[in-house]
Amino acid sequence: MPRTPSPSRCFSLALPAALALITFVSPLAAQQPEDDRKHTLKGPSVPVETQHTLGSTTMSGEFIPVEGRPELAAFALVTNDPNDLASARDLENKRIFDLTVFLVDEIDAVREITDANQAGNETQAVVLLAQLRKRYEPDLPRDPLAPELEQMLDADQITEFQRIINDYWLRWAAAESGSMNLTPNSRTYKKTEHKLNNQLFHQDIGEAYESSLKRYRNTIDAITTAVQPTKAQQDQIREMIIEHIKQTRLKSTAEQRLDLMTDIYHLFDEDQQETFFRFMTSLAIDRNG
Repeated sequence: MPRTPSPSRCFSLALPAALALITFVSPLAAQQPEDDRKHTLKGPSVPVETQHTLGSTTMSGEFIPVEGRPELAAFALVTNDPNDLASARDLENKRIFDLTVFLVDEIDAVREITDANQAGNETQAVVLLAQLRKRYEPDLPRDPLAPELEQMLDADQITEFQRIINDYWLRWAAAESGSMNLTPNSRTYKKTEHKLNNQLFHQDIGEAYESSLKRYRNTIDAITTAVQPTKAQQDQIREMIIEHIKQTRLKSTAEQRLDLMTDIYHLFDEDQQETFFRFMTSLAIDRNG
């Protein structure tokens, strides 16, 4: 009967796959390739005759909001300076980077939110997200990038920039609330604006999560599928990875990643260890084949 490889031999062979399975790198490197990462500052196509408004309306009267942050789309309508547009993209990337670092600091809260979502407790997840945002942006800014964007504009451009944004938020809130006679000072507007403001923050959080922490979730899922660990083992693996994130802050060394995988290996019984070894080896073969 073939002998099961020793742990040290196992992980010497499986290291390439371990590093492929858990690409624990810095948040910026973990994001999409450069061309994909620097998003084009535009929403849906805007006809020439209405190019100084944001959002669009379908033939049936449905309002379609822009993709991404409205202040970035508004900025692209008031300036076509390539250097300023590049700086705006950098601001967008910096916000996602800062949110990624924030999520690492708040990894326990992220775990609570994930648990609430998986349990189908949407109300609790929304409350936890609201608390998370309050810790990140206590004043809950509607247009968090606007102050820095305005520094690149002259006085006339700032006036137009603010007009575009305010008009957009009013029309979006009106469409969302179903009240087409909405005024900026009305209670309905303020309530709807707050809801949409939080919605945009959730989108930013989602992008930060996708660009960094989702890989950890994928790691747990891959190990679970391959090895079929017990519920207790799954909980231990999750705690190990969360502790790893806290300690390395997305900047782990190859040795730290290998230590993590070795610790996970030692959670398993002999049959599971062999399965885990075969799984990791197959990944190495597929990767280097």
